[in-house]
Amino acid sequence: MPAPVVSWWNADNTTQQTRWDIGTVDAGKISAATTFLVWNNRSGASDVSDMQNATITTKAADTTDTGELVLNRWIEVKVKSLGEGSVNKIGYNATATPPGPVTRRVATTSSTTNADGTFTPGVAPHAVDPVVGTVDILGVKNSGDIASAKGNFVELVLQANVPTNASAGKVDFLTRISYQYV
Repeated sequence: MPAPVVSWWNADNTTQQTRWDIGTVDAGKISAATTFLVWNNRSGASDVSDMQNATITTKAADTTDTGELVLNRWIEVKVKSLGEGSVNKIGYNATATPPGPVTRRVATTSSTTNADGTFTPGVAPHAVDPVVGTVDILGVKNSGDIASAKGNFVELVLQANVPTNASAGKVDFLTRISYQYV
């Protein structure tokens, strides 16, 4: 089956997002919260692979686990599609044993309905794979409509929480969704 087709869209599903411009955030302040819909196969006419074991984290612009924003976990995420009510920090923990990324699972428990039926992550034929793991975001064909394709996207709220001791200046970084597929 083809690989997942991942795209980020604004909260009302009308404009694809290719960057998140937080703007200027003073030290000791929190940026405005921004809602994103992260789709797999938005408006796809045929099925692609499901996204499994999906997580979100941050990386430096050069894809390394360096820089204040990543190491101090300035970015916070709330996974609305899982009903989360509070934010969680993401980035990299260099002082953990062993050091490693600080991620948050991104998933939906909602269903998608198309001409072939209604499909839900974790329910056959999109059940947990004993080797790969959980199905988090479906890859089934869909209309791209929020109401009928809720199994094909996750809703995330992101914000930057800049500490009082942050260095001044522009900070470039990546927000990354990682996943597996079969």
